[in-house]
Amino acid sequence: MIDLNEELAACSWTGLLAAATENVVTEFEIEFCDGLRQKLDRFGARARLTDAQFHKLTCIAQAGGFWERDQ
Repeated sequence: MIDLNEELAACSWTGLLAAATENVVTEFEIEFCDGLRQKLDRFGARARLTDAQFHKLTCIAQAGGFWERDQ
């Protein structure tokens, strides 16, 4: 799990979310980023990401490589 209380994780998590928001293509990606933004708004520094969520967020932020885009 990614812990936003860790300074490095917090920087990369919020930075990745900003980059991913710029790169969304599919409906899934839009909803996924919206959901993470709501989670961040609701829980702030207590927000956590699973490893799978972090992987999906990274793929979207890098504008490719996520399975959903191949369909």
